Amino acid sequence: KKVVTSLKAVVSTQSTGEDKRTPRLEESCNIFDTIVNNKCFKDVSIILFLNKTDLLMEKLPQSDITQYLPNFRGDPQDIKEVQGFLLDMFDNVRRNRDRALFHHFTTATDTENIKYVFAAVKDTILQNNLRQLMLQ
Repeated sequence: KKVVTSLKAVVSTQSTGEDKRTPRLEESCNIFDTIVNNKCFKDVSIILFLNKTDLLMEKLPQSDITQYLPNFRGDPQDIKEVQGFLLDMFDNVRRNRDRALFHHFTTATDTENIKYVFAAVKDTILQNNLRQLMLQ
């Protein structure tokens, strides 16, 4: 019997890792790759939370994001372009393209944002469970 119905990953959008040598986003992407491509989770929905959007917006005007993300080619001051790049970074590691990747940019301290996100996640899980029941 399958117990796991969805896999949730929470990722900080801050740039540098604890050791200052490996970018935190790179570490997170590598971990996400290991988990999302694990055969144990091949039939579960994937929900990615990209957290600390508030800190990302605060830091964009003060730093050069290409220093941390050398492959970024957009406007380093445009939050939407940076978020799109970050989402693509995680989306591109998924091998199973048949499964949707649900994502949310979050600010954990923004209670209204979190309420909205968790309602959307609950709906996603409910929809997936209903779809699975219809297939059985």
